[in-house]
Amino acid sequence: MKRWGIIFLIFLCIVSWQTVSVYRAAMAPKQTLIEMAKQRAAQKVAFANIDAVDIYYGEKAYVVLEGTDKKGTKKIVWVPIKGGHIVVKRAKSGITKQEAIAKLTAERQPKEIISAKLGMEKGVPLWELTYIEQDNRYSFYYLSFEDGTFLKRYSFQQ
Repeated sequence: MKRWGIIFLIFLCIVSWQTVSVYRAAMAPKQTLIEMAKQRAAQKVAFANIDAVDIYYGEKAYVVLEGTDKKGTKKIVWVPIKGGHIVVKRAKSGITKQEAIAKLTAERQPKEIISAKLGMEKGVPLWELTYIEQDNRYSFYYLSFEDGTFLKRYSFQQ
């Protein structure tokens, strides 16, 4: 009986090791994109610290970095993944995540908010809000980062 316990423990360790290995291999490309974006963003903004990083997959893919520069100013940087113009904005030049969520809540009354992240479409910085509607449809709601105006909305049928 003791032998089976040792064999099971060894098997469990091997499975755990392989699970971690597969996870790291799957996340490596994403980490590489983020590191390359940080290097490109450093040409425009000297971040003292980066608070949040998101990858937005729209018409063009962007890595969005939110952080504080060395002067203490909160900045947001949109770095296109496949080259192109890097956009830098002060965080206070647009609406906050909480304001975007409040606008969505007031206009659509979502059942559940899944995420709120920054992105860019056709040169316009935006908030992409992902949520579940009252009738259980998965939906996307886009607001302009600068003034919170409605841009577009997508819903998937059940």
